[in-house]
Amino acid sequence: MDNNTYTDKELAIFNGVIDLINRGANIYSVTVSEIAKASGVGKGTIYEYFSSKEEVISKAILYKMRKETDYAIARVESKTNFKDKYYEALKIIVENFDNKFSTINFLLSTGRLDKLYAYLVDEEELIPCYISRIESLIDRLLLMGYEEEIISIEESQYYKRMVIISSIAAFLNYVNNREGYCDIDTEKAMDYCYKMVVKALN
Repeated sequence: MDNNTYTDKELAIFNGVIDLINRGANIYSVTVSEIAKASGVGKGTIYEYFSSKEEVISKAILYKMRKETDYAIARVESKTNFKDKYYEALKIIVENFDNKFSTINFLLSTGRLDKLYAYLVDEEELIPCYISRIESLIDRLLLMGYEEEIISIEESQYYKRMVIISSIAAFLNYVNNREGYCDIDTEKAMDYCYKMVVKALN
């Protein structure tokens, strides 16, 4: 959803939840009163817009995820060639893993994703929208690579997408286990992933 589909009060409440998360609040024990105080609204206002604390939290997390996704896509799109776009995506991954306030780190640090899933399940129809946007970004990246004659178009679109996704998964593994790769710095890991993509797509 775009920001303008939310009321100012809803946005204030979402930002209040995000502020609580950033300050280390436990989402399972935070109260509606605490959310209201952080949002600058009355407790009754929360229930004017949301049926439960769980609904507030799930929608706030998805709102945060949407903002981060918008920012990441804009950064990748701002680059003007295939290699720079690919490297920018990898840089964003590193930044998100290193930022304890990013959504991905928040989700990983909860340690209770089964319960968090229950919070998010009512909004699960939005997840395919994020996936579709990422796939579209990958398709535009691949088209640019072809136009620059960096990659060929001999394989199916599914295969080409899987190459990009697999290289990113490999990079995620590196970023999440950097202490185990003492002889590989981040720049070299990026270079290896790019090399893998170019080889696999030619």
